Amino acid sequence: MELVDIKRDGPIARVVMHRKGNNAVAEDIIEELAAAFEELGGDASVRVVVLTSEYEKYFSVGMDLTSVAGIDRQAPDAVEQVASLMQRINGYLAAIERCPKPVIAAINGHALGAGSELALCCDFRIMVEDGRSKIGQTESSLGIIPGAGGTQRLPRLIGKAKATRFLIESARLSAVDAEAVGWVDKAVPPGEFEATVNELAGRLAKAATLAIALIKDSVRRGYDLPLDEALKIESQNFARAALSTDAAIGIMSFLSKQEPEFTGS
Repeated sequence: MELVDIKRDGPIARVVMHRKGNNAVAEDIIEELAAAFEELGGDASVRVVVLTSEYEKYFSVGMDLTSVAGIDRQAPDAVEQVASLMQRINGYLAAIERCPKPVIAAINGHALGAGSELALCCDFRIMVEDGRSKIGQTESSLGIIPGAGGTQRLPRLIGKAKATRFLIESARLSAVDAEAVGWVDKAVPPGEFEATVNELAGRLAKAATLAIALIKDSVRRGYDLPLDEALKIESQNFARAALSTDAAIGIMSFLSKQEPEFTGS
């Protein structure tokens, strides 16, 4: 991989982006991210994944607009060409969202446009509050709209009314303001940022990762279904969890008042 590094520290894996100084999103880096998350999702030794940037000021500044600049606007299939590009990017992003391991976005700088959409694919979002870094779906200020999930994932996360206002206004929120509306889970001063990410990652690495994978699967597949159908998914996943080694470990540890040592199986 040329634009993404995987750094392993025991059960914790870090996926570190480094594209052209600001991680502008294009098909090349998204394809590498998908490959990284598919690899880590299938690695039994990995129990939690952290997505972050090599650059201090930028998590990701958004879409690399040069990726669509070469498309002839007058071509009969121009709409299909652009839509096909975004559909491919969304397919790659799905690998992050569907990763069976818990995924933390460590937002260490600006996360704008597609950068915010990357973070929205993760399970947890921790953002630095440094007085300058912002998160936002800023596409409408450029005369375009989010194309990598912003109009769909943000309303599901913070509610339709708030999300629609932020999308229309191209709002840029500080970490504190984003935390207040639920866009990020925690706003952290620079001096505490790394320790906060590490504490959460360490705690999740000790958790029952099979149960976490089944929770993620139940929520993702069941969320938009009628309740009766969603409950069937939950019932099947409950059965898988209840019959797992981790369930036996968890129950025995609870009864003996000991800390469980889950295996992820």
